[in-house]
Amino acid sequence: MKSIWVCFTSILLFGSQFACHNDETLDQKDYRILKDAYFSGHLTVVRSILEGKFKEKGLDPKETILYLKSLFYLKDWKEFFLVWKESKIQSPEMVLLYFKAMLLVKQDETVKETELTQLMDLVMVSPEAILLYLRVKKHKINTNEKKLFLAQVKGFRNTLDVLEKELEK
Repeated sequence: MKSIWVCFTSILLFGSQFACHNDETLDQKDYRILKDAYFSGHLTVVRSILEGKFKEKGLDPKETILYLKSLFYLKDWKEFFLVWKESKIQSPEMVLLYFKAMLLVKQDETVKETELTQLMDLVMVSPEAILLYLRVKKHKINTNEKKLFLAQVKGFRNTLDVLEKELEK
């Protein structure tokens, strides 16, 4: 009896691992297809598929990013903000898209301090982040922030000048 039980549980465990592996492989293929569709400009198709999956069982992080990007470029703001609020993914690119969406919609939603901090972290590497920060704060910044931003602008200009010289070679 004990050997039958061990055999049965072994088959069950092995079978479930095999099934999970197949699902994982299938999900990777599905994601690649969706990603290709996204880059081919089929945003409506990508949104429709991911919307169904989002409502049915949720999305993994890569799919969530693809879904948010699709919603952003399709200007589906209501769904974009809904997915953003439920999402734990706040990569630099997604933070910039979120603030762009807020400004495009002219939504006076209160910005969480953590989101504003994430945007501020991007100031060192993105001139767009500076512009978004200024607009979100409605140009009400202190003198230290202003000095920092002006220094960053000079740094960006220097980098662009060097880049231009490199490209001219």
